[in-house]
Amino acid sequence: MNAKLPDEPSGPRRNRHGRGRRGPLVPMHLPAYRNRPERFDDAVMASAQRLAERWESRMMKIDFLIEPVPSDALLARAEGAGERVPLSTSRSATAHERAQITIFRLPLEQLASSPVELVDLVHQCVVHEVSELWMIPVSEVDPEYFPEDPDF
Repeated sequence: MNAKLPDEPSGPRRNRHGRGRRGPLVPMHLPAYRNRPERFDDAVMASAQRLAERWESRMMKIDFLIEPVPSDALLARAEGAGERVPLSTSRSATAHERAQITIFRLPLEQLASSPVELVDLVHQCVVHEVSELWMIPVSEVDPEYFPEDPDF
């Protein structure tokens, strides 16, 4: 028997009746191609890149994490202080760990009324957390975005 296994599949995968999905349902250039978590990741990355244009060396020292929701401990702490659900949080750098900013996806998505507003909220959270980490005013972190509101 001289059967040779192919290195690559011979064509698009289909189900056993030949009627399965042949390729992506939505072309890559349309917004629906990426799902909500992927679009949220893109918004956080775009915000960090925007700040990196101004603060390149300092931004490289911050790790960004995206979590679906805050932890139970964070929720309990916010409830005890009478505050709303946290949208983001930050942790300062230590001798062994880099600074870290965590953005919570679901609270921000519930708060935003449109995709454009979600991008703005994400950027506000990132700028606010960077401002707290570096202990400088929000208007100094991103003066183009917050020119009239120095006390965010």
